[in-house]
Amino acid sequence: MNFELFNPQDNLPNTEKAFSLFPQLEEVYASLGNTPLISVPSPEGKASIFAKLESENPFGSVKDRVAFGLFCDAINKHDFSQGELKLLDASGGNMAKALAHLGYMCGIPVHAVIPDAVSEKLVEELKSVNAVITTVDYNFFLLGVLARGQEIAHDDSSWTLLSQQLNLVNVAVHQYQTGAEIRRQLNGAHADGWVAAVGTGGTLAGVSAALRQDNPQLKILASTPKELPYGSLAAPNGKKKFAGAGGFGWGLRQPFINKFMPEEPSFNQVSYEEAIIAMYEFFQLTGIKIGPSAAANWKTAWKLAETMTPDQKVVTLFADAGTDDEREQGREWFNQLKTSNT
Repeated sequence: MNFELFNPQDNLPNTEKAFSLFPQLEEVYASLGNTPLISVPSPEGKASIFAKLESENPFGSVKDRVAFGLFCDAINKHDFSQGELKLLDASGGNMAKALAHLGYMCGIPVHAVIPDAVSEKLVEELKSVNAVITTVDYNFFLLGVLARGQEIAHDDSSWTLLSQQLNLVNVAVHQYQTGAEIRRQLNGAHADGWVAAVGTGGTLAGVSAALRQDNPQLKILASTPKELPYGSLAAPNGKKKFAGAGGFGWGLRQPFINKFMPEEPSFNQVSYEEAIIAMYEFFQLTGIKIGPSAAANWKTAWKLAETMTPDQKVVTLFADAGTDDEREQGREWFNQLKTSNT
């Protein structure tokens, strides 16, 4: 497998060519980003926590931002006089959904390599927008889908591999869009702490680069699944983990974190059960629906906030809204814990 970073950017990909060829993208772009930054429950007498609600993006997750950036970048680099553009990437789910919808809108084929454990609802949604789907045994986790994506691109060069794990468009989108929005929404204040799930490392690295412009002493704490943490020497496994945030296994590290960040952040391990219960708890407290990685980020942000003073601010990001089935599971586990503790 190739783990080299490529395609460095000093801003967001230019949209001019994409809008010229596919004017329907302008409507998507108009609804992309500028998601709310809201105050969320925080530890009493400690730092305040603010979260960016990414479920309000057009296809429902933070991956919409990166998908749009990668999509425009691929259009910019493609010579359409030589044939059609066909896009391929490996995804845990949200990226595949966003790319598939963009491709369907523009008549650009999209091939999604996904774990075989994704929901049937997602598979049906991908099929409804004509995505080509390849599934990989979930026991191989992230390494499995990444390896299969690179293999497909090697065997059939007609597919353009976007490689969200290695393509620096990912980091640029979060530095120059997501991070810039947070800086603006803080209204002249600065973030003292930044919390994000490991994922590809793009959100973690990109936003931290933006926030460090206002506070070089920014404290960073990253959420990572207890079942396979970032940098774990264990083999990849099929244990349930909060979505979109796992380690690779075998001691491998996400290149955006390992190679791009000036220093490795600290990590907080959150189990799948803890994340699912926190989804339910957060909904009970606020009425706002958040997904498992968002719930893990809330727990991690709480932990960081407890080490800070009341005048300080911890910023985090809620990637998506999750599902009602997950919240129901969280309710059951929450009540079981409550019963066992009485």
